Amino acid sequence: MHEGFGAIESFERTADGIRMSYGRDGARSHADAALAVVAVGWTADTAKLNLAGVGVETDQRGFIRVDRYQQTTAGHVFAAGDVTGQRMLAPQALNAGYAAATNALLGPSVTAAHDVNPIGSFTDPEYAQVGLSEAKAREGHAVEVVTIGFDETTRAIIDGRTTGFCKLIVDRANHAILGCHIVGDRAVDVAQIAAVAMAGGMKVEDLARLPLSFPTYAGALGRAAVAAAHKLNRGEGALPFDAAHIYDA
Repeated sequence: MHEGFGAIESFERTADGIRMSYGRDGARSHADAALAVVAVGWTADTAKLNLAGVGVETDQRGFIRVDRYQQTTAGHVFAAGDVTGQRMLAPQALNAGYAAATNALLGPSVTAAHDVNPIGSFTDPEYAQVGLSEAKAREGHAVEVVTIGFDETTRAIIDGRTTGFCKLIVDRANHAILGCHIVGDRAVDVAQIAAVAMAGGMKVEDLARLPLSFPTYAGALGRAAVAAAHKLNRGEGALPFDAAHIYDA
């Protein structure tokens, strides 16, 4: 995986696929691939709605401007979902729709804002994340980071699907779970467990003691929580529990 290409200058066909030429810091280079997919963002299909006629403002891409209550610049109009250009995901859209409908009927009082927003995609293998990235977490916290490979996870071994990992990022000071990142089978499902733990304010020790069903792909998260808990409590003597055997592959 390569990031920060700089200025992408051109694409051209090669005998085997596509060559992308780019320049960065005065140096030109290229990258070859079988296929190039260019994602330039989204625009909203709102031009024919005559929103300006009722006082609803949109941005330069046609997305409807809303405040934290999903209220548009026209006080009697509320909007939710992809048309607002915010988190363009179905669960977040449903939450925003609930807030918009409630506020339209009862007055602005409910927000759709939530600190925990798991995201992922059903690729092969799947990937998912919730919370802070390791780099972002390190900006404001002293952290403990644990990574458990799917080749250490019983269910993944049984299924022969051992490609992947589960990374858990924990605050060293208060043992709060700051982030979880997963690549591998059932990654999107497993990330939901981390999301619930984070939303519920569970410390990593609480998650480590949760007896998750065995054998499941969630075992990777359980093993990561146990490993993080042991690392964080190493200087304070033994933990008051030993849950490692629950997730032992």
